[in-house]
Amino acid sequence: MTSDTLPSPGRPRDAALDASILRAAMELLGESGIHAVTMDAVAQRAGAGKASLYRRWKSKDELLADALTLHSPIDVEVDTGTLRGDLVKIYAHYYGIGNHVMQAAVQEMLGNVRQHMAWTEKVAPERLTARRAKVRALVDRAVARGEIDAPADMDLLLDLAPAMILYRYNTRSQKVTRASIARVVDGLVMPLALRPASERRP
Repeated sequence: MTSDTLPSPGRPRDAALDASILRAAMELLGESGIHAVTMDAVAQRAGAGKASLYRRWKSKDELLADALTLHSPIDVEVDTGTLRGDLVKIYAHYYGIGNHVMQAAVQEMLGNVRQHMAWTEKVAPERLTARRAKVRALVDRAVARGEIDAPADMDLLLDLAPAMILYRYNTRSQKVTRASIARVVDGLVMPLALRPASERRP
C-alpha cells in the first residue's frame, strides 16, 4: 500500500452535518443572493464551526456547487410516457418545484441572471450543458418512439421554455410554478415539437 492509498486520518464525515451545511448555503442563496453565501454566514446558519466547513470544502464556490448538486441533481429519472409530461416534470425539477429551499434559490438566480451566469461559467460550466443534454434526451426518446418527428430546429425547441421562464420572471415578475411551466410547454414547446414535417419550411 502506497502513501496515496492510505486512509486519511481523522474522524469520518458526519452526513447530517454535511446536509445541514448544504441546506444553510441554499437558504442564504435564496434569501439574499450569491454574495450572502460566505463561509462565515453558512457556518452560523448551520450551527457549525467554520473549521468544519473548510475541512469539507476549500471555498464557498465548492460548497455552493455541492449544495446545488444535492438540492437539484441533473441526472434524474423522468419517464411519464409522453414528451409533454416528461418536459413538465423535468423543468419542474430544475426550477425547484416541490422543494421550497431550491425554489427560493432559483427565483433569486433568475432575478440576478448575470451574476448567476458568471458564477456558473466559473465554477460549474458543465451544469447548464448537462441540463440541456438531459432535456434533449427526452426529445430524442419521443422521436424514437414515434410520438413526434425529429425537430427541424432542436436548439430553438430546447431554448423555448428556459427563455420564456426567464423573460416572464424578469419583465412581469411571474413566479415559476408547475402551472406556469405547463403553460409554456403546452403553448409553445409542444406545438413546435408536434408541427408536421409537411408544414416546415424547405
